[in-house]
Amino acid sequence: MQFKELVRIYAYLPVKLSELSKVDPEAAIKLLQDWGEGKKTIRKLWKETNDALAKGNVTE
Repeated sequence: MQFKELVRIYAYLPVKLSELSKVDPEAAIKLLQDWGEGKKTIRKLWKETNDALAKGNVTE
């Protein structure tokens, strides 16, 4: 179960970051930088991306 969840996160994180970049480009860039620099786990990035989207009232 955990492996499937990680695969889904890796597959959809770029999509979510793209959505976020349209409503909050600065947040999207910061998350991309954190991902590229290995500062945060993939699960933390996923949560923060979805939290930021929720603040911007962006739906899937």
